[in-house]
Amino acid sequence: MNQDRNEAAQEFMEEIVDDLGYTPKGGKNQGSGSTVNPGSAPKFFIPWGIGIFLLIVVIALLWMGRSGEDPETLVSIQAGLNRLEERITRLEGLKGLKELGGLEDRIIRLEKGEKRLQQEVKQIARPDATSTPKKAGPEAKQRYHTVRSGESLYTIAKKYGISTDRLCKLNKITAKEPIRPGQRLLVGG
Repeated sequence: MNQDRNEAAQEFMEEIVDDLGYTPKGGKNQGSGSTVNPGSAPKFFIPWGIGIFLLIVVIALLWMGRSGEDPETLVSIQAGLNRLEERITRLEGLKGLKELGGLEDRIIRLEKGEKRLQQEVKQIARPDATSTPKKAGPEAKQRYHTVRSGESLYTIAKKYGISTDRLCKLNKITAKEPIRPGQRLLVGG
């Protein structure tokens, strides 16, 4: 029975030698047929072991050094984060800027429509070139405009196709005199 144990132990050692490529002191590597210097394997592992240990120590020191931040640094970092949050909040409020692009297009269309309407008003207010000019005199019909809230001499003159100076002369007023709603102004005659 001891013999079987010795043989099993010998087999186990041979398997280890084959797996590791290491020959115990005074033994031969039977699998490869070559001998290995008994002191070479531990000398190879020692520098690697020391290097790994030093690397772990350096990483641990750096990690511990980070956790001890001074309060001033933490306060400044917090202040920076608060400023960033405020900016983000303002930017979220400006999300409607995309909608403003659509408003810009609408404004341009409205301005074009306004110009078209102004041209139509000028055509209506302008006497036809084919008609005979009216003679000034008692039989000439005079036209009046009743001032409404928000109107100015300029807008009234423009509406009837005359200059502001002409409107002032017809009504014997100056351009600086205020006009009131309900006031009647002579605009042609």
